[in-house]
Amino acid sequence: MAKISPLMDQYFGMKEQCGDAVLLFRMGDFYETFGADAEITARVLKITLTSRQKDKEGNRIPLAGIPHHALDAYLPKLVGAGYKVAICEQVEDPKKAKGLVKREIIRVITPGTIIEPSMLEEGSNNYLASVFEEDGRIGLTFLDVSTGEFLATEFSADGGKLSAEIAKFRPSECLVARSADSPLIGELSGALLQRLEDADFDLEGARTRLADHFGRERVDRWGLPGLPAAARACGAVLSYLQSARLSALDHIAEVRIYSPEDFMVLDDTTLRNLEIFRNIRDRSKRGSLVEFLDETSTPGGSRTLRKWLQMPLLSPEDIESRLDAVEELVGDAMLRADLREALKGGGDLERVVARTSCGTASPKDLAALKGSIERLPRVVEILKGARAEMLQGLRGRLEIGPLREVADLIGRAVADDPPSAIREGGIIRDGYDPELDELRSMLREGRGWIARMERQERNRTGIKSLRVGYNNVFGYYIEVTKANLSAVPPEYIRKQTLAGAERFITPELKEMESRVLSAQERSASLEEEIFLSVRREAAARSREIQERAAALGELDVLVTLAAVAADGEFVRPKLNDQGEISMRASRHPILERAMRGGFVPNDVHLDGRGNRFLILTGPNMAGKSTYMRQIALAVVLAQIGSFVPAAFASISPVDRIFTRVGAYDDLSAGQSTFMIEMTELAKILGSATSKSLILLDEIGRGTSTFDGLAIAWSVTEHIHNRVRGKAVFATHYHQLTQLAGVLPGVKNYNMAVKEEGDSVVFLRTVVPGATDRSYGIHVAKLAGVPEEVVARSKEILREIEREAVIEPLASGPRPRKGGTRYTQLIFFDEPRPPVEGADDNGGFMGEGSTSYDDKGEILEEIMALEIDGLTPLEALNKLSDYKRRLHTGDD
Repeated sequence: MAKISPLMDQYFGMKEQCGDAVLLFRMGDFYETFGADAEITARVLKITLTSRQKDKEGNRIPLAGIPHHALDAYLPKLVGAGYKVAICEQVEDPKKAKGLVKREIIRVITPGTIIEPSMLEEGSNNYLASVFEEDGRIGLTFLDVSTGEFLATEFSADGGKLSAEIAKFRPSECLVARSADSPLIGELSGALLQRLEDADFDLEGARTRLADHFGRERVDRWGLPGLPAAARACGAVLSYLQSARLSALDHIAEVRIYSPEDFMVLDDTTLRNLEIFRNIRDRSKRGSLVEFLDETSTPGGSRTLRKWLQMPLLSPEDIESRLDAVEELVGDAMLRADLREALKGGGDLERVVARTSCGTASPKDLAALKGSIERLPRVVEILKGARAEMLQGLRGRLEIGPLREVADLIGRAVADDPPSAIREGGIIRDGYDPELDELRSMLREGRGWIARMERQERNRTGIKSLRVGYNNVFGYYIEVTKANLSAVPPEYIRKQTLAGAERFITPELKEMESRVLSAQERSASLEEEIFLSVRREAAARSREIQERAAALGELDVLVTLAAVAADGEFVRPKLNDQGEISMRASRHPILERAMRGGFVPNDVHLDGRGNRFLILTGPNMAGKSTYMRQIALAVVLAQIGSFVPAAFASISPVDRIFTRVGAYDDLSAGQSTFMIEMTELAKILGSATSKSLILLDEIGRGTSTFDGLAIAWSVTEHIHNRVRGKAVFATHYHQLTQLAGVLPGVKNYNMAVKEEGDSVVFLRTVVPGATDRSYGIHVAKLAGVPEEVVARSKEILREIEREAVIEPLASGPRPRKGGTRYTQLIFFDEPRPPVEGADDNGGFMGEGSTSYDDKGEILEEIMALEIDGLTPLEALNKLSDYKRRLHTGDD
C-alpha cells in the first residue's frame, strides 16, 4: 500500500467532514480539487483535468484547480449545476506555520444558502424550503438566507396544496427527511432535493434549536408549539444552516406564520399559462406580467412585487388598503415623482444587512448601508402629507430612530469610496483612530525617505538610471544597469543579478524597510480590526434595519403600481361580495403595450347566477385565449392591490384561478398532451369551489371527437351544477352552445368575424350568442397553406357536412341519410326543453325517455338470445317487450 503525503492526509480528513460537497482545498494561490471532485470541477468549469501523487492503493489522483482570485467567477457555475461546495481555507500564515499549514472548512455553499451578491438575482428571492409530513399534516418552511425572511405554515396533506406552494415560491433547494414517502416527493417535482437524516427533523431537537436561536418566549408567541410539523421543518432548516457553517445569523430574527387560505392559490399550471413570472415560449421574464409591472427603484421593491404576485390577497379590507394608497399616488403625480427620486439608487438594504450579520459584508457594503439609512428622513418628509392609511403606516415604519447612530458611526469610520476587499487598506478615514493615524504617518515618512534616498544616491553616484524598487521576495533594493556597475559604491551589498542589471541593498535601506513594512503590516491589521468592530455594531441593529427595508420595499411597489396605472390609464376596481366579475373595455395589459394602441377592448360579465358559465366560440386566432387571460390577469392585479386595465371594473375576490390553456407533451414523463390535459382537468374538478375562477380552452381536443365532446359536455355540467364557480370555456364544439338553453347559468358568447367573399376579418370583439363555424380553412389559408390544399379542404368539408349524422339524444326516430358517415364530426339535434321533474343533468333526457344504458342492456339481451330455442309466441312476446321498453315515455 502506497504511503500518502501529510497534505493529502489532511485533505482526506477535510473531505470526510464535508460529505457529498465538492471540496475546494486552498493551497497557496489556488483552490485545488482531487479525485471525483476534480472530475466534476473539470467537467462543469471546463478546465484541465490532470493528476498528481498516488492514493493509498497506488492509483494516481485526479486533480483540477482554480486561482483563488477567480473564485467568484467559478463558484456560481458549480452551485448553479446543483452541487454543494465546501470552501477550505488556510487559517494561519504559511510563513509562520510550523510544518503543515492549518486549514478549516469555513463555509459550505448550497443553492439554497447563497448570500454572495454575485450569485444572486437582485429582484428575486432565493428560498431554502423544508418539508415534513406527519399524521396527515404537512409542515412547510421557506427561508431566504440572503434577506432573513423566514416563513412557515402547516396544512392538511390533501388537495395538492404542497405543490401549489412550491410552485409559488420556487425554492432553489428543498430539505426532506430520508424516510419521506413517494407521494410527498411527487409533489416536490422540479425542486432540488436534499435528503437529511430523520434526526434532523426530530421534534425535541427542533424545539431546542428554535429556542436557542429565537428565544422560547418568542417561539411560543408565534404559535409554533401548536404546529408540530412546521416546527420540525423549521428545526431542520436551522440544523442545515449549522452544517453549512452559517452560524452568525442574527438577521434571521423572526418566523412568520402564514396560512395558504389567506391568499389566492395560483398553482404551477396557472402561473405558467398566465405567464405571471415567465413566458411560455422560452421561460424567460420577457413578456411576463412581472416584467410588465416591474418599474421598481430598488431590488427590495422588485422582490416585494414578486411576493405580492405570488400571494394575491383575499381579504377585501387588505386589498382596499393597498388600493387607497395606489389611488392617492395615481392622483398626485408630484408625490409619486418625489418618492421615486428618493427611492432611486438606495441599494439592496435587505441583503446588505444580511451580509453584515453573517460577517461577510465588504467595506463597500457598509458604505451602501450608510447611504440607504441616510435616505430615510427624506422619504419620511415626503410622506408627511399622505392621507392613505397605508402610506401613513409606512411613514411611521420608516422613521430613522436608532439607525442614525449606525449611519453616523459608518460615516465617521469608513471612507466615502472604500475598496471592496478588507486587506486592501484605505478603508478607515484619517482622524478616526489615533494609532492608525500614527502608523500611516510613519508609512508616509518612510516612503518619503525612500524616495529622497533614490534622488540622493543618483546625485552621489552619478548613475542617472539608478532606481529603488520593491518586490515580495527581496523587499526594497537598489537597481543599477550593467553599464553603470563601475560607478557602484563599495558599501552597496550585491543581492541579485539579472540579465541587464544588478540589485543591491544597504544597511540603511534595510533598516527603513523594516520600519515601513512593520508599520504597513500593523496598519493593515489595525484597519481590519476597526472595520470588523464597526461591522459588528451595524449588525447589532439588523432587526431595525430589516423593518425599514421591508417598508421601503412595500412603498416602492405602491409607487410602481401607481406609475403603471397612470401610464396605462388603468382604473381602480370596485370590490363586491356578490361573486361578480364585471369589466367594461377590459384589456390585456401586456399585449396592449406591445400592440401600441391596436388592441381591441372587450366587456366581461360573470356572476354567481345567470352568467356564471360562459361558452366562448369562434375561430382560431380570433382572440379567445387572450380574452380569458385578460380576465384572469385583471383579477390577479386587483387582488394584489393594483388598478386594472379597463374603463370600469367591479371584482369579487376569488380564492383560486384555474387554467387549462394550451397543449404540450411531457415526453420525459411519458405523458401525452391529452394525458396532461386530463390530469390538470382532474385537479380543477377536485379542487375548485364556488369562489374559484375557471378558464378552460379546448377541453377534449386531444382525443377523438366523440370522446372529446362527451368529456367537454360532462365537464360543463359538473362545473355548472356541482362546483358552481365562475367559468369561461373556449371551444370549437359548437354543440355545447345548446347547453345555454337548458342550464340556467350558461351563456353563449362568440368572437365576431366579418366575412368578405372568401376571406374573413377577425374583429377581436366578444359578442353575445353562439356561432356554428370555426373558419379553420380560412385560418389555414392565412397561414400560407397551398391554394390547392385549401380548395380541396372546402370540397371535403361540404361533403362531410352533407353526409355526417349523429343522433345521441334525439326525441324520436329519425331517418338516416345514405352515403358515407364521418363519425369524427358530430351534429346534435336540438335537445328537448327541460321537463318538469327532470334530473339536473343538463337536459339530455326528459322524464321517462330511454337512456343509452337501457338501450345497451336491450342490445346485449338480443345478442345473447338463443333464437333457435324460441317458440314463435315467445319471440313475439320478446319483441313486444323490447318495443315497449324502447318507446316508454315517447307518447
